Amino acid sequence: MQKLADEQRRRFQSDGYLHLEQVLNTDDAEFFIKEIDRIRQTPGYEPDKNPELPRGHYAWMDHTPDLDSEGFMDRRELLTYGHRFIDLIDRVPVFDYVVDLMGPNILLSMTQAIVRPPSEAFSGYTHTDGGESLRRVRVNETCPPIALKAMYLLSDVTEEDSGNLTVFPGSHIRQIPYDSDRVITPYSPGAAQLMGKAGDVYLFTHSLWHGPAKNLSGNPRKVLLY
Repeated sequence: MQKLADEQRRRFQSDGYLHLEQVLNTDDAEFFIKEIDRIRQTPGYEPDKNPELPRGHYAWMDHTPDLDSEGFMDRRELLTYGHRFIDLIDRVPVFDYVVDLMGPNILLSMTQAIVRPPSEAFSGYTHTDGGESLRRVRVNETCPPIALKAMYLLSDVTEEDSGNLTVFPGSHIRQIPYDSDRVITPYSPGAAQLMGKAGDVYLFTHSLWHGPAKNLSGNPRKVLLY
């Protein structure tokens, strides 16, 4: 199995994320875009907009509410949609790096496909993964992360405000206070909008503050998350 280079390990320990270029080739990215378009028409778990439910609640739906191929989509549980989604679990080198960072005693917790269309109304948001409980767990630079997420870019993100993954480098070990009046957004001091090409992967730890920036690019941003 492949191991992180020393510089990659130092960068991950310091910043909380890694940029892996061209993990997927052009054919791979085009295949998954077509699969997302197909899945949009099928039953699955999507966010429930019921205002009486907490944000982030998913419900079983007959199809994605917006059937436009460029409309918003947030589909969970992808493995039932075909073996190519299953094969992404141990995609090289992403899986190798996950094992190198976390060790072999790991499990897959979620899969997700997101399409984030252009919108002047959506201003982005910032969070850590795992909810309040995992956010309170502090790890130092040499501890294995509790959880990792791999974001596969299926479309180019080469300019700011294109729905970019936005991170606060180092916030996984130097946590931003979350019990104060300060509201953290993708435009707060210290935020970095990440660029990438279709086929690139961002690997980041659960405790890193992150989230999507606004998308004013005119094109939808499409990603897979494992």
